[in-house]
Amino acid sequence: MPNQFARQSVFLFLLLLVIAGCSSEIPTFPVEGTVTFRGKAIPKGEIYFDPDISIKGPQGRAIINEGKFSTKDLNSGIVSGKYTVRIHGFDGKPREEAPMGKAIFPAYEVGMELTAGKAIAIEIPSK
Repeated sequence: MPNQFARQSVFLFLLLLVIAGCSSEIPTFPVEGTVTFRGKAIPKGEIYFDPDISIKGPQGRAIINEGKFSTKDLNSGIVSGKYTVRIHGFDGKPREEAPMGKAIFPAYEVGMELTAGKAIAIEIPSK
């Protein structure tokens, strides 16, 4: 019986080490900036930061209000690296079926290299 107890103790210890290792969070940073379309601030919108397959990190997300956004608002930071940035912009006039209003351009995507401490400015092209 002592061998069985020793094996169970070792197994339990190893399991606790694995669980402790899995619970460590990846350090992230917030992304802030502005988004414009035709030279004007986007009234309402959403912006997503989809990480490249080469980096291990979370997707970031923020709400755009009057052209400004910060992932701090949704506690949605990212890690440094390459991202596909997706932007959805709306006119800000709520409707029952569209709380942010009517889309003012088709969803826009752009690749970006993001690092901590740099605010970004994005101008959505007209076409």
